[in-house]
Amino acid sequence: MISPYIRLVEFSCHNCMRCVRACPTNAMTYTNSAPQILAEECILCGNCYKACPHDAKSVLSEMDRVLEWLKEGKEVILSVAPSFTAVWPQFSSLAKILKGRGFSCIDETAKGAKLVSTAFANLIKEGRMDNIITTCCPAVNSLIEKEYGDLVGYMAPVVSPLIAHGRLLKKDRPDAKVVFLSPCIAKIKEIEDARFTGAVDAVISMEELYHWIENDLTEEETADWEDFEGSIARLYPTSGGIISTLEKDPRYKYVAIDGIHRVKEALESLRRGHMKGYFFEVNACQGSCLGGPLLSHFHHNEWLGQSVIRESIDVADPIKAAPLPVDLTAEWHQEEIKRPHHSEEDISAEMIREGKTSPAKIHDCGACGYETCRLKAIAVLDGKADPQVCLPMALERAQSLSNVVISNTPNGIIILDEDLFIREVNPATFSILGLETDPVGLPLVAILPKEELEEKIRSSGDKTESLRIYYEDYDKLIDHAIVNVQNSDYIVLILMDRTEEARKEKQMLEMRDRTLEVTQQVINEQMRAVQEIASLLGETTAKTKVALTSLKRSAAKEEDE
Repeated sequence: MISPYIRLVEFSCHNCMRCVRACPTNAMTYTNSAPQILAEECILCGNCYKACPHDAKSVLSEMDRVLEWLKEGKEVILSVAPSFTAVWPQFSSLAKILKGRGFSCIDETAKGAKLVSTAFANLIKEGRMDNIITTCCPAVNSLIEKEYGDLVGYMAPVVSPLIAHGRLLKKDRPDAKVVFLSPCIAKIKEIEDARFTGAVDAVISMEELYHWIENDLTEEETADWEDFEGSIARLYPTSGGIISTLEKDPRYKYVAIDGIHRVKEALESLRRGHMKGYFFEVNACQGSCLGGPLLSHFHHNEWLGQSVIRESIDVADPIKAAPLPVDLTAEWHQEEIKRPHHSEEDISAEMIREGKTSPAKIHDCGACGYETCRLKAIAVLDGKADPQVCLPMALERAQSLSNVVISNTPNGIIILDEDLFIREVNPATFSILGLETDPVGLPLVAILPKEELEEKIRSSGDKTESLRIYYEDYDKLIDHAIVNVQNSDYIVLILMDRTEEARKEKQMLEMRDRTLEVTQQVINEQMRAVQEIASLLGETTAKTKVALTSLKRSAAKEEDE
């Protein structure tokens, strides 16, 4: 099934494959010349959304539902994640604007984070778990349940701050609509999880809210945040922020890991039994929640957010173990992802079909989105990848084809730099000019010493120019095509040897002239013969006429007698 939470905007997609390479679980497929996300394998980390340079990914929006609730006059509470400081430095100013837009209450999700830290402190105090993995990041939770099901026993049985805050708000206002202002895509799915339903009614992004109220934003100075017990929990969206809220316990070593690839490395170490007695703060996003995907369009104001948060907390007041006002327990389970099984013979056959016929052809470059060529072959067999998408093979084919063309063309090809020094020549250049030494590194005039050629090259601009020159030293007549390579300082000079053609053309002209001369001689002879025949015919005719006249007279005389 295709993910309903992140979708492709087809007309904006450039098929650049960056989203495929960014996906840490290979849930992003590329078939039929388009990327798609398989919902059952996606953890909604948002890496594909952040990686896309063309805004070709859209995120499921619940903004219209929230606006409808406000229009209907329902009680709507906004739970604001601490990472909002990357967009709005002042909480009270934001709260004032949103209350003016119909929200009944604007509250901090950090209050739920305080409860979660209390639950973590209780677990640490009990000391029963060999390792504790924090469960505040729904993307990491999904990763463990889908890919590392054998480690679910290390996951803290505690809900996220979002769910904790929603339950706390619903405890006093069960009929209110609780909306979460999120930096995270995975939160949209989290509130729909059957284990947590009823705590939060909708999730909207900070970008959506920003565009809704941007015309009301001012530079107005307003009061600082109101303090609350455990306000140190505002550190949650920063790297190591969860650990910073807790007192240290000698039974556990405290480690903060952010960035999904680093998290996977830590989980692999846990799987191999390398670590015991650790408290892990894990976040899918580099920079924790301040690096969330739904903040990616705000030009990474992570540092602004950090500074604002640290100015509004008391780091000397950590959160301690204590009873909880609401139930924060969560149960985690291994999710069985059904994947096709392929034999080694099938995998090897597919690799051979893709041209991976020897170790030298197996690049494992990761450009296709898969760490190894073997994993790519498996993805092809699964119907998740296009076998033709292989950058090294495509480059090899292109280079092979271009090398064949350049090496076998009868035309000379010379590559020049901006100073008209020779950088490369093809074999035909040696043949045309009769070169015995390699001219690479020499100035062009060393082999083609004609000023008009240099002038033509320098004045050619972006246009392709042509020029014919006769070189006395080579006894060659050469046509030159001058091509300036776009977005480069290189110039391609193509040499076409016209010497033989010119010789043949000259021979043809000479043959034509000789033929015309002979033809004219024949015509002249024929004219003389005709004239002589005509003269003889005229003389004979005259004599015949005299004879006939004489005969006629004789006949007339005889009649008279």
